[in-house]
Amino acid sequence: MGRKTVSYRGSLKSCNYRCSYCPFSKHRALASELERDRQQFARFCGSIEERAEAFDIGAVFVAPYGEAAVHQWYWEGLGRLAGLPGICRVGIQTNLSFSVKACMNIFDHYSRGGSGKDMGIISCEEECMSLDERELNLQNREKLCIWATFHPEMTDINTFADKCHELTALGGSLCAGAVGAPGNLSLLAGLREKLSPDIYLWINKMDGLGRNYTEEERNAFSRIDPFFEQELKVPAADAAMCGERCFVEADGRVHTCNISKAKTVNWYEGSEEEIFRPLCGKRRCSCYLAYGGRADFAGRQFFGEYPLFRILERRRERKNITWQKGEQ
Repeated sequence: MGRKTVSYRGSLKSCNYRCSYCPFSKHRALASELERDRQQFARFCGSIEERAEAFDIGAVFVAPYGEAAVHQWYWEGLGRLAGLPGICRVGIQTNLSFSVKACMNIFDHYSRGGSGKDMGIISCEEECMSLDERELNLQNREKLCIWATFHPEMTDINTFADKCHELTALGGSLCAGAVGAPGNLSLLAGLREKLSPDIYLWINKMDGLGRNYTEEERNAFSRIDPFFEQELKVPAADAAMCGERCFVEADGRVHTCNISKAKTVNWYEGSEEEIFRPLCGKRRCSCYLAYGGRADFAGRQFFGEYPLFRILERRRERKNITWQKGEQ
């Protein structure tokens, strides 16, 4: 096990994409709603700065309902957290529709201890920085992990793959993936070919398919994502496997993971023991954010100490990714 992982979900419920199946695409956020979300995330980041060392927190993962990465305050916060010496990884789920260069500049600025008062220096070109500043940027960017979701209704594989390569070229890490709709099999196989081999392309099972996947479909998706079978064989819930993580809502409510029931403790008031005491209430770990954070998750051998991010360890080659018989 690594050190503790804290996931966060703000009150944001809007998205810049308009996918037909998604409820968040229908909501147009009011300025007051966005400001509330900004303040809540700033408060959360401040609390991590205060207690990361005491609580032995090694990673922070933002798992929003809507699309958060198009809002500047999330990059400010991720930068602040990446600048903490004890934090190993920070990351966010996103549709990858943000400006990579602009957002990385904001991330760099805040990870070096900058603030909104001196935002003007963000536009400074790389060659204007000192050697120490450039090295610090690279060190902090190595902590950045992006969970990028491909939406076929809103973008194409070339545009999406180019964005992935742009981000990794600047020093960030990412995984990419999509829902396993059988009708998109050829499209997703094409995306796999477009991406660098060291970028893991995951396939999430499709809820509401109305039938089981055929053997041909399972084999095809497994050629794209070697872990796809794990998506179809989710483990029975076991709270004892989840004592090193928690999931925090915008108002401070705490869960063990994204699908477990809420605890009575509040993030901003509780002790470490109260906050990380595992509590579940579910029969099965029915999605990756649930089973991927367990202590007994077999994928740790490929994803390292913080498997929620789905980032392959750099030394691994995709062709060597296989599940062992008997594993979870």
